[in-house]
Amino acid sequence: MKKLIAIAILFGLSLGWLGSTPIYAATSSNEKWYEINVNGVFVPMDVQPIVSQSSLLIPIRTLASLGLSNSWDANSRTVTIKNTSDDVLTINLDSNIALKNGKRIEMSAPAQSKHGRVLVPIRFVSESLGYQVHYETIRNIIFVTSPEHTFDTDVIDPSDLVSARKAAISLPVTTDFKTLGFATRRGVTYRFPEGKADMYEFNDGFTHTVVKIENGKAVAIGQYTIGNRSNILLKAGEITGENIVSDPVLEPFLSAVYFNHDPNTTTTNVIYWEVDAITGDKWMKTIETATYKVYSDIIQEVPNNL
Repeated sequence: MKKLIAIAILFGLSLGWLGSTPIYAATSSNEKWYEINVNGVFVPMDVQPIVSQSSLLIPIRTLASLGLSNSWDANSRTVTIKNTSDDVLTINLDSNIALKNGKRIEMSAPAQSKHGRVLVPIRFVSESLGYQVHYETIRNIIFVTSPEHTFDTDVIDPSDLVSARKAAISLPVTTDFKTLGFATRRGVTYRFPEGKADMYEFNDGFTHTVVKIENGKAVAIGQYTIGNRSNILLKAGEITGENIVSDPVLEPFLSAVYFNHDPNTTTTNVIYWEVDAITGDKWMKTIETATYKVYSDIIQEVPNNL
């Protein structure tokens, strides 16, 4: 019993540390940061999206995996975008009038240039060419999908935890309860129960969101924030306990693996429990990797298939 209590206390302290701000201390909590997922795959960006006139503009290059081709005419400051059905969009920089197959269409915001990259209104361009756009506010992720895209539920397979966990975080999170409503910070921590990929907790450095993967969909079942001594300060959804160790929804995470990324760096941290084969004692170990190039690289291999 004492060992169980000690483990619970250590778990609470570690979660409190991961939920606080030191790992992201250099990041402004007010700074918006977006990720883009195209047909279930996160894509790298060398220029961050911007918001203009309530529209989100993204680098046109990020849509290449949809089969879109684009060309840039520096003289006329015009970008031409074509899909696989040969529909053509012509967009002039700094103009909110575009041409689709020669027909004039008004955009909610003009295309812009940023650090040598052309940024276009994501919803207008995607939907004009037959794609769907979903913006997930919990993690600030933009999901773009083609009509024929479907999620392969077989990839959530515990025999390949790295691929399964990457697939899990690549699904847009939906919820049927009123969320706590705090602005998403740039901190990124994912917590998976040991040996599993069908449930995780996302922590942005302030708000914790518990997500289950069911029938190829990611559904948030609860949110909470932490107060003193790992007590639950605010909660929503199925979170009912007063402490992170005693809440039934959080019980699967008593033995968990943490995947952390500080957006100011190219490194990730994996934190996990290691068990002494003889005594059964547990302690936390940390692995730092420098392989981060795209959002899904947050998920790394963990020793002993944890």
